[in-house]
Amino acid sequence: MVDDHTRRSADAAMLPLVASLGPVGVTAAHWLPDRDGGPVVWLQVPTEAARVAVQSYSWVLPQVQAILTRVNVEPEHVLRLRLEVTSAEAEDQLFTE
Repeated sequence: MVDDHTRRSADAAMLPLVASLGPVGVTAAHWLPDRDGGPVVWLQVPTEAARVAVQSYSWVLPQVQAILTRVNVEPEHVLRLRLEVTSAEAEDQLFTE
């Protein structure tokens, strides 16, 4: 389970994450625990093509982990982190079908 300190620290990391990953198309980032309370960072990009590209970059997860570490997210959360990438294009299609 994620405590308040971790949640605040992770929230503080979202703006630097977007700034750091903006050159590869990341436009938004969110920290949400999964159903079991495990840490998940969701990155949003504009298109499905950009989503596929970002998911293929092996350095994205370590970059996210480094930024979370810099804002004092506990190491056990950083190491267990799951990264998900979504696209605004796919999200828009959810409401049109």
